[in-house]
Amino acid sequence: MLATVLFLLISIVICNCIFCNDGSNPCQFDQPGLPNSYFLPNNGYHCLDTFTGQIICTCPDGSTRYDKPCRICDRRPNPCGTGSSVISCTDINQSFSCLCYNTQGEIIHSTKPCGENIVTPVTPVTPVTPSPQIKCDNEGVRDPTTNLCNCPSGFSGSKCEIRTDKQLCDRIQCLSNGACAVRPIYDGATIYQSKCLCRSGFDGDYCERQSVIGTCTSSYCLHEGVCKQRSIGSSNYIYCQCQPGWTGTTCDKQYFRCRSSGYFIDEHLKNQGKYFLCVSSSNDYLIRQLSCPKGLKFNLEKQLCLQ
Repeated sequence: MLATVLFLLISIVICNCIFCNDGSNPCQFDQPGLPNSYFLPNNGYHCLDTFTGQIICTCPDGSTRYDKPCRICDRRPNPCGTGSSVISCTDINQSFSCLCYNTQGEIIHSTKPCGENIVTPVTPVTPVTPSPQIKCDNEGVRDPTTNLCNCPSGFSGSKCEIRTDKQLCDRIQCLSNGACAVRPIYDGATIYQSKCLCRSGFDGDYCERQSVIGTCTSSYCLHEGVCKQRSIGSSNYIYCQCQPGWTGTTCDKQYFRCRSSGYFIDEHLKNQGKYFLCVSSSNDYLIRQLSCPKGLKFNLEKQLCLQ
């Protein structure tokens, strides 16, 4: 056992690894907020670190790639097919969209491969400009079925472009009799956020964690939970930040475990917009807890954060 621990420590020291959050952007996500940004966590693209030093990049259809971006249209063979009937392939929603020539030489959109038809248009074809997809601001989530934005609490408008600080607590559900309040993001700031004010004995973003008076020790939290400590007045309170799927004062209760790949509702915090992503890795699954923008909930059928 000691030899195994020493081996792991040495491996960590000498590992020249790439990590999801080291700034290298190994899954090649787009920069949020730009007009054409699409490859983002809100659209189902995620990055996960593994214990072996590899990176797992996920696509919204549940597929994965190791150490390279997950793009449905980059697969071989190309999902739109090959040949002169294929114009382009675009990752969209949980699948792909093909731009094809049909047998009359017209440009069409298709969610199926274009085929191997060799088409020679009799007359020049004017490209068809598809209907523009609306771009949602302020972490709004576009519903591809309706092409409408689902806005987080405190935002409205067709693109979630209107900020209303008084509504930041709308649809926010604090647990353990906590109360939602609108507060500056830091002292003296003119930008506000919603915050759950927890009663004594509770902590966390939504007052979901039970705290006790004491001092953190290495053995207090179970199952790889991390002990957190903060002072309230003259008293020190501690609580456990549990690994995904675990809860309880000391992370002693497991309420979710991955049994297959995909997205799953976090039944413990579903009203707070929490959900799980399970990814197959070797003989086990990697689990990650994800969060919808505040005020939105995860819709399992559409696999989107919606109002």
